[in-house]
Amino acid sequence: METWKKKICLIGSDGVGKTSIIIRYTQGTFSNSYLMTLGCDFYEIEKKSLQNNKEINLGLVVWDIASQRNFEKIRSHYLQHANLVIIVVDVNRLEPKNFIEPWITDVKANSPPNCPYIIVVNKSDLIDLKDLQKSIEDLEKIYKNTKIFYSSAKSGENIDSIFNYIADFLINEIDEK
Repeated sequence: METWKKKICLIGSDGVGKTSIIIRYTQGTFSNSYLMTLGCDFYEIEKKSLQNNKEINLGLVVWDIASQRNFEKIRSHYLQHANLVIIVVDVNRLEPKNFIEPWITDVKANSPPNCPYIIVVNKSDLIDLKDLQKSIEDLEKIYKNTKIFYSSAKSGENIDSIFNYIADFLINEIDEK
């Protein structure tokens, strides 16, 4: 069996639900109370897979990184050596110029070259399904080569899909090397 550890960074503006997403996935719970992340919190996820007749044990170390301005300098260090970055945005704050582009710029400036990233539009439970689909379609037109998920940490919608996709993506990347 092969064992791999991969670093996943979780970034986005304050209050978008970064911590709620990882808590929902790792603990299956959701809290309505808001606790600001200070610096960085860490979560470990184990995924097992069978690829080309060999077992792969994939350890995902998720870095839940604070978004406040006073953490900007340290955040750039946290993004170093990332294998994948999750950019979380709030469904009610989707303007690319203000709430997505700065994070993509941060990823490109501070993570390894060509570090993959995905966009997660969180809080899908707060918007009408038709409006949500339209918002996702608009984002897909702008970010053609980027995987985009919608989710609700509150209801759990698509949370498993996000981490299953990440595990499959990274395992396929390992397999190609």
